[in-house]
Amino acid sequence: MRRMRVIGAALVVLALATMAGVAIGTPGSGVTAVVVASGTIANPIGIPQAPGEATWITETTFAPGGTTGWHSHPGKTIVVVKSGTMTLYRSRDGECRVREFGPGEGFVERPTSVHIAWNEGDVPLVVGVTYFRIGSNDVVRIDKPDPGVCAA
Repeated sequence: MRRMRVIGAALVVLALATMAGVAIGTPGSGVTAVVVASGTIANPIGIPQAPGEATWITETTFAPGGTTGWHSHPGKTIVVVKSGTMTLYRSRDGECRVREFGPGEGFVERPTSVHIAWNEGDVPLVVGVTYFRIGSNDVVRIDKPDPGVCAA
């Protein structure tokens, strides 16, 4: 019974401290974060990752007319457009799916997705990309042949 009272009292103190704005944790110091890109992603992103697999976060710039070439990834990949417009061509079920993404928009590529991204604009395209499931070989992309369904 005494144990229950102690736990109850601790919860009350925690609740009061939280409502009063008292910090329970320790403050950070000497740390600076730079947002590479920020945006929203419409679809859910469950991300399995095995021990020993790395996660990479990059800022990638496409010159006007720049392209990734047809490829896939070893794990899920999250892309957020920082500036410019990305045109994404996906080969899915024998059809070509095309979508444009502008600043603040993002998407998830699944490992099975064969796609190509282009900067079809006349200004540089800058994207933040997070790659998951990178093995010891440091491969973030897997070259794929043109599936022949898109006029990209």
